[in-house]
Amino acid sequence: MLRLVVDAEGQIWPDLLHKLPGRGAWHCMSEACLAATNDKRLQVMKRDFSIVLPQWNVLGDRIRHVLDVHLVQMFSRIRRGVATGRDAVMHRLWNNAPVMLLLAADAGDAITRQVQDAAEKRQQAGHGYTLVLVADRDWLGRMLGREQVAVAALDSSAMAEKLKQYCVWFGRMKVSG
Repeated sequence: MLRLVVDAEGQIWPDLLHKLPGRGAWHCMSEACLAATNDKRLQVMKRDFSIVLPQWNVLGDRIRHVLDVHLVQMFSRIRRGVATGRDAVMHRLWNNAPVMLLLAADAGDAITRQVQDAAEKRQQAGHGYTLVLVADRDWLGRMLGREQVAVAALDSSAMAEKLKQYCVWFGRMKVSG
């Protein structure tokens, strides 16, 4: 769920960190909820807030922008601990620590198959992993400060879980927008 806040002018703003002042409302970020969200669905907020409609298109752009800014910041903090490229990711998969894999949607069939096979073998050996599909190689490369990256891996952590959530939301916003 994403917290939304309303400013004095009746504009709705996303609050990813749950720190903006004032009362807020919660917005479902599932694919079905985002696909159904429009100005008519935002009407329900008029019960509790003085909002100006229409604004779903603007709010969608704000959410995408805020997610992008937070993702850039998060990736810059973890950049050193991320293994990029097929060989580095395969090596990381043989460690015993839980790992999160970021796989670009346009990574190609061969690398996708190799990574998924290695991850499944890892799972069978009793070692956890999380697979997150991201937009494309250009996007993942931009996040990691490189030209293009098809696959990346990092150790699981609280930051990795938040990164996963934001990557998924960002992907859903790209599809719904």
